[in-house]
Order: sequence, then C-alpha cells, then structure tokens
Amino acid sequence: MPHRNIENRDGSRHIDRRQWLSALGLAGAVTLAGCSGNGGDGSDGGDGSDGSDGGDGMDGGDGESLEVPDFPRFGVDDLYGSEVARTLAERAFEQSEYDYSFDGDTMVNPDGDQVEINIYHSAGAETSQLTANFIAQELGENLGINVVVEAIDGTRFNNEYWTAEPQGGTDTVNGEEVTWENPTPTNPGPQSVTSNEPWDMSVVFGLNTYPLNPLTNSAFFDGATAFYNPVGYYPQFDAQELFDQAQQASSVEELQQAFVEIFENIAYEQPYITLLFGDDLVGYNPDLEGPIENFSNGWNLPAWYEGEPEVSGSYDTVSASRFTTLNPLFNTENGAGIAIGRALDQGYTFDENQEVFPLLYDMSTEDGEVWTFDVRENLQFSEPYGQVTAEDFVYLVQELHQADWAPTAASSSWDGVTVEQTGEFQFEATLESPNILWPKTYDPLLYPIPKDLLQPYVEEEDVQGLEQDEELLELQFAGNLGAFELTSWNRGSGTEYTRNDEYYLRDIDEGPDLFSEGPYFESASISVVREQASRLGALETGEADSAAIPPEQYESYQENESVDVLQVPTPYNTILSVNQRANGWNAGPGNLFQLVPFRQALAAAISKQDLIQGVYRGLASTHFTWQPRWSQFYPSTDE
Repeated sequence: MPHRNIENRDGSRHIDRRQWLSALGLAGAVTLAGCSGNGGDGSDGGDGSDGSDGGDGMDGGDGESLEVPDFPRFGVDDLYGSEVARTLAERAFEQSEYDYSFDGDTMVNPDGDQVEINIYHSAGAETSQLTANFIAQELGENLGINVVVEAIDGTRFNNEYWTAEPQGGTDTVNGEEVTWENPTPTNPGPQSVTSNEPWDMSVVFGLNTYPLNPLTNSAFFDGATAFYNPVGYYPQFDAQELFDQAQQASSVEELQQAFVEIFENIAYEQPYITLLFGDDLVGYNPDLEGPIENFSNGWNLPAWYEGEPEVSGSYDTVSASRFTTLNPLFNTENGAGIAIGRALDQGYTFDENQEVFPLLYDMSTEDGEVWTFDVRENLQFSEPYGQVTAEDFVYLVQELHQADWAPTAASSSWDGVTVEQTGEFQFEATLESPNILWPKTYDPLLYPIPKDLLQPYVEEEDVQGLEQDEELLELQFAGNLGAFELTSWNRGSGTEYTRNDEYYLRDIDEGPDLFSEGPYFESASISVVREQASRLGALETGEADSAAIPPEQYESYQENESVDVLQVPTPYNTILSVNQRANGWNAGPGNLFQLVPFRQALAAAISKQDLIQGVYRGLASTHFTWQPRWSQFYPSTDE
C-alpha cells in the first residue's frame, strides 16, 4: 500500500502522504518523502550510532547483567549475537503464558517441537529474496528458529495478507479499554481482527518515514487505533501524549527535541524490526537530461528531455509490480501514485532545495493555524466539468475526506481541519492547533476531482461506486492537469500516455524556463516487467529510459557506458514486519511477536552491518531512529 515500488525512481514529484508503503525490490526503495543527502555504508553505525560501543555497559555474554539502554541500537556491537538474542528471548518466554524454551541451540514450542515460522519476500525481486534468506539464516543461527522463506506477489500480499476487512471492536491495551471506532483496511480492529491469510514475517514492504516532518508518523505509532497499523502493534509508551506534545512545537528545533523521546521508544519497542536505509540505485538513459541525486529527483519531470530540449520521442520506464488501482481517492501505493502522477498533478511538490513548489495551488499562513490556499486560474477539467475552482477542493474535503462513510486514502489528513471557501479560487483551512510545517506533513496535498463527478456518489453514500468509477480509475477527467494524458491501463502490463498539449504548467511564472514548453516527450509508458533480467535488459538496449539497479550489480553498471547510475536518497526503510495479530506466529500457541523482549531478540539476532555488506554491497546505512541520517530530524550521536 504506502509500496516501495520497484520501478522507475524519477516520478516522485507527486509526493503523497497516502503512499505509505514501498515494496522492497531491486534497489531497495523509492523516493517519496525526505530531505537531502546520501546514506552512508553503515560502517560508522549509522542513525545515531558511532559504530563503536552500542552496549552502554551491557554484557551480551551474561544474561543477568544485560541491560537494554533507553535508545538501543540492536543488531550491532554488544546488542548483536546469539547470547544477547537468546537472553532477550528468554525474557519473553517468562512473560508468555505458554511454555516456550530453548532445547540446546533450538527454540522449541510447548510441544517440544522446533519453532518454525515463515517469511515472505517480493517475488521476482532478488534483493528482497536475499534479504529474506539472510534473516532466515541469522534467526536460525542465533535463535534456533527454522524460518521458511516464501516468495509472493506484492499485490497479492497487500490484498490478502497485509490488509483486512475493517471490523472494529474493543480490546484491553495497557490496562485500558480501547475501542476501534474508525477501523480501516490497514488497521481493521484489535489484534483479534486478522487478514484473510495468515503470515508470520515479511520483508515485502518498507514504510515511509516522512523525514521532512515526522509528525506524519503519528499515523503509524500514536496508539493501537492509529490509522496505519497492519501488524497490530500496541505501543507500551504513551505515544498519543508524546505526539500531542510534538504537535505543539513552534520551531524546527523544538520539534527535533520533541521527537527524541518518541524515537527512543520506537527503537526500544521495535514495532517493526528496523534494519537499514538504502538509497535508490537508478539506471538512466545516458542521453537523458534532468535526473539528480536528490530526494526531489523528478520534481521537474516536465523539463526533462533526451538529447536536445525539443518535443520528441517517448519516456519509458519499467516496474516489477502491477498497480491495483489508479483511482486517486483510494490509492495508497507508490507505484500507482507514480502512474497517476504522469497524468494528474497534486497541489504542490518540493524542489531540489526541499522547498514547497506550488503546482495546482499555493499555500500561505501568518500563524501556522489558518492556511490560505490560492488555486491557479488556468486549471481545466475535461469536458463536461469545466474550470477547476476552490469549490471542487472544498467539496472534496468536506464531503469525502471528512465523511465517515467514505474511507479515502486522505481521510486521516483532514481530521479536525475546518475548511471554508473564501473566493472563487481561494479557500482556507484552520487547524486545531498551529503547525508551521503543515505542508511538510503532506496532509494538505489534494488531487483535483470535479465536484459534479463526485456529487451523485456523495448523495447516495456509495463507496463501492466511487471505487469502481471508470472516470476516476482511468483519469478521464484530468483535462490539462497533468503532463501526459492516460491512453491505456492494462491491469497486468502497465500504463501508456500521450503528451498533454494543454498542460497548465507551461503558463506559470515559477520554475525552470523549460516548463514553458514541457513536457518534452511525445509519449510515455510504465511497463510491468516481472523478471529482473528483462528489466535490466530493456535499460541496456534503450527500450527503457530508467530502471532500478540491484545493489549486487551496481559496480558493473557504473562501468557500463550505456547506463548512468544515480544514488537517490529515499525516505523508505527496509524493515522486518512481524505479525502481532492473532494470525501471526504460526509456530504454536500464543504470539511471541506481541512481546517487546521477543521483538528485541529478533532485532538483536540480525546483524545490520553484515546485511548491508553482504546483500546491499555497502550501499546502505543502519537504521535505528525511524529517520534516515540525511533527515533534519535525525538525532545526533550524543542524544
């Protein structure tokens, strides 16, 4: 959903908070949200670790003296290895009501059988498979667990395993009764509410860490009923209180300090087992002008060209995963977000300096509480919908994103926000509390959708109709609102586009001079090609203009004159997701994944640095703080 898509890594200027996930594939991640700078090789400990002593007085060889610090760095130094991992696992056994134990080097369940669990990886993605194999080996050697490695299509995993039918319900969490009043497919209810298919562990998806403004991470971690909680994680710290405190910050410096405690707790509880951050490794046609080694790579895609800045040719990319929807109201996949973005802009993006660049509208504020949206006056929907006005955006927010019956991908973004039209091309949004960095939460990002298209569904409260509407699915309403026009979407093979001769961006005063004639390609396409060798072959022969490069082939492609290889920073992490719901942990009774010491044991059993060197060829940095090191909110080593 939020999926680390395994395709071109250039179309991410259409940043979308709702693109939570990224499917772990060839190069690791895709740029969606972030700041600037490159990740390192992990040899200095990364993410707050200096690579020397991660133990803080701990002795991994003596279980009685093992102390887990407030800000643990599992998987390196004294917090890595079989002794520390087994000590932590035994602490979990003591908390469990079931009799799990070690029989020599083997972890056994109450029946005395070796614990056996599975781990899923993305089918056809070598890096994902190698990562899963490495984890299986580490858990076998350091915890005596037999891990069965299985491949799965990312779309199938999302639909049948990762998400579930929203049911709601009530559960006791940390001694308090909690009710799921607004369940979603990504948090369908208590841990007893499960997906259709059982699963134990997964490296299929990474999550967006939102380095421009980590307040957005409240959607993941601010309590059991957080908007996004497919693994069924129950925080044991007062996450909601800490996020509320962070929300009150009046400066970047205050926000940095506010997040220290949040990051400490996430590092301690390991809701997802953190592993690493890897740059996107992207191979481009060497005649292509435009790509940069920056988080905002692709923000100015209409100004890209091949050879000379004149309209010609086609911009063609390849992807490993098909799209489940192109409906902008309900999409949460980054791959589909890129496909939508070829034909439909969102409100704004971020330029190469990570500054807000207005697309459909500009935003301004005096106090961080009341924000004014000024809509461009040269925006047109396709007939019969006419000109885009402020009314279209206000109607979208009030009648859909803020409606209980319509669980759109942006629902949580507009919770508690008062929206009012103040002119034909202007509206205001008033926040419950000031937020000087609101645009960097991605919450104010809106797609333009015609009011007249939505109104019949709104009046009938017809969610299914909205999800299946052909005009929405095929972007038939997009008018001059995107660089290209979608001409076909084959659900299995990809999308095709032609140049939009009426693109509004040609008539704006901001941005590169090249915008005045953009886009510079007659057509574009995104092709779904499942086999890695075929994707790379298409790049080498010029059939594709960009494709992900697997880390194990990075050096060889650096020497290949037919390909330019860039390292593009990404906000997506590589994590081991463990299913804390009732259909997780299929090794016996109970679910050890629900216990913090056992998740710590898993984290301590997996060497981050060996994974980085062995699978990622050093092209990644260790992950502890839920922020990449190039984030403005990445803690310093003395915190």
